[in-house]
Amino acid sequence: MRVRHQVKQQMKELVVESDLYLSGYYAEYLDARNLRVPTWAWLGVLAHGSSEQLRSLAMQDDSDDRGLTGRRLWWQAIAFLAGEILTHHDDDVGLDELRRSVLLPLELAWLSIDQRSAHPGQLVRTVLLALEQHQRSRRR
Repeated sequence: MRVRHQVKQQMKELVVESDLYLSGYYAEYLDARNLRVPTWAWLGVLAHGSSEQLRSLAMQDDSDDRGLTGRRLWWQAIAFLAGEILTHHDDDVGLDELRRSVLLPLELAWLSIDQRSAHPGQLVRTVLLALEQHQRSRRR
């Protein structure tokens, strides 16, 4: 009976975490629990978050204190990237296309390597380069 309860609880947690991941809130979920947030989860904020989420992030004040300095740097990096993405893709159709062609493949790449020593700057450089390449390919 106890094992069944544990399995049921684990299944519920999996459903909750999956929903958070697919809605762009998984990084926030882990961060709020002071758990390590993998780089792919930070990227998931951009790849899965709604356009409203991205707008909210992009408009955040840098003085917003989300805790530890390292975590604040990650949130600042994500907020910066949200602003950059919205600068060029502020409509849902363009944003969806960008997600499919750029952000989701990047997320999968980060998921496959999951560098524990990744720094917010690495993610920013990677995303900006991918956005620039995407812009260039669309101009052709």
